[in-house]
Amino acid sequence: MSENHENVPTSIAHIIFQPKMLLALLFVWVLVVAVGSSVAIYATQYTILSDTEVEAILSENERLALTAGVQYSDSSNDGVRQMEVRNVEPVYPDRLVIPSLNKDLPVSNPQTRNIAALDEELKSAVVRYPDSATLGEEGRNTLIFGHSSRLPVVRNQLYKAFTGIEKLESGDLIQAYSGSDVYSYRVSRVYRADANDDRIELSVPGANRLTLLTCDTFGKRSDRWIVEADLIGKNT
Repeated sequence: MSENHENVPTSIAHIIFQPKMLLALLFVWVLVVAVGSSVAIYATQYTILSDTEVEAILSENERLALTAGVQYSDSSNDGVRQMEVRNVEPVYPDRLVIPSLNKDLPVSNPQTRNIAALDEELKSAVVRYPDSATLGEEGRNTLIFGHSSRLPVVRNQLYKAFTGIEKLESGDLIQAYSGSDVYSYRVSRVYRADANDDRIELSVPGANRLTLLTCDTFGKRSDRWIVEADLIGKNT
């Protein structure tokens, strides 16, 4: 009996270290490594994060730009900073008048980038995008959002603030007021955009632009109407 027990380990070792068995074990190890690596690479490349997961890893500025359909840039506040360096006071719009649509709307200029807070602002005014230009900034875009609704009856008329802006035509007038100063713009382009694909530029070299956008909320990525207009003059 003792001789049989002593021979068992020797027999197992003999079997394991046979060339065929070593080759088989090597093949299994290579297969496991290859399959494991492929699974890891596939998971890395094709894992799809939900909107909530994506937004959780973004900065507040990036999150706002993503949900508002605006081109994000780390230098989005450069225009304001340059005005401060030149000791020039930014000119904030407080009214927006569109004569052809018989619209006279209050404009809010929030400093917050909190999406929920901006949605609240839209209930009482059209809203200038926080990182967009103030009036009169050369090479930058003054971006103003407003609600649009097709409902026949709306208790809060600001939910219909930008209803109908898609009917504007090239050459139509838009006036942005700041106190007694009036900045006049001519419509140059009206188009419908996919909120998931189209991004509005805040920097427009060689231009002084006003852009109006319809929206449901800042957080809802639905298609929107966009009106672009160029500055033609200022009256005081």
